[in-house]
Amino acid sequence: MSQISVVAIVGSPRKGGNTDLMTDAFLEGARSEGAEVEKIFLDDLHLRPIGPVGDVWEEREDVRADDDCRSVLERMAAADIVVFASPVYWQGVSAQMKMVIDRQSAYYMADWLREGMRGSGFFAITAYGDPENDQSHWVLEPIKHWARSFSARYLGEVAVRAAKWGEVAKQPGVLDEAREKGAAAVREMRGD
Repeated sequence: MSQISVVAIVGSPRKGGNTDLMTDAFLEGARSEGAEVEKIFLDDLHLRPIGPVGDVWEEREDVRADDDCRSVLERMAAADIVVFASPVYWQGVSAQMKMVIDRQSAYYMADWLREGMRGSGFFAITAYGDPENDQSHWVLEPIKHWARSFSARYLGEVAVRAAKWGEVAKQPGVLDEAREKGAAAVREMRGD
């Protein structure tokens, strides 16, 4: 396989926040293994929720295709590894991430998306604030489902309890774990 490409889709609205910091560490690890990396901060883009789509999968049309979403989906489809990075927001991914995921529905049967995602690696990064219960499943389970839907490989996750801005930088081992998992994901996709 040629050079591994990694695209990280960051759904957090907080630059320098926990999800963003863990994503940067993951990408550092991936880069240390020779991967080409890109980070897309969804909150910087013009994204709109999905519009009405038809009932026939093959005839669906993205009626809101004039925003940045298709470009994000194309970059995801072109990557070997897609990192979905979102904090847990009210029992799910952030609205920014959900918009991109929902918009895939308009292109679900498009060859460029289905073939691009098939066999790629999916990785999840999340932080949650509940002080008593592990809430990571609200983000991890949908991402695992998306991987199955596209015949992609689920490569793992970094999921931590951290609510205050940048808190993960003070938690022992969290960023090191993200770096190590970034490097390991590249090695796995390369077949090392």
